[in-house]
Amino acid sequence: MNRSDREWEIKLQLMGAISRSQEALARILENAADVTEHVGVSPSTLQEHVRVLNGMQGALLRSVTGQSWRPPVAGTPAAPWLSEAVRCKQASSETGGVPN
Repeated sequence: MNRSDREWEIKLQLMGAISRSQEALARILENAADVTEHVGVSPSTLQEHVRVLNGMQGALLRSVTGQSWRPPVAGTPAAPWLSEAVRCKQASSETGGVPN
């Protein structure tokens, strides 16, 4: 195996490890949510710890792979861009092949 193949294999393994870490964090949060009020840990403290862990995982991902993840963005999506040829073809098929 050459060096670049090995490098990609390592990056994929690290991304898999980060993914497993996120899954483990989700399980921890589910359990913590069940016992938070009984142990005296405030939800804001728990949220801050999760934010820090998530930031560390993102930094590791960026430094190793050059990739990062973005949180979902709420909003209205833009209309799809279509080339002139596709729009004309689509309009033609919608009108039964008769040009407007």
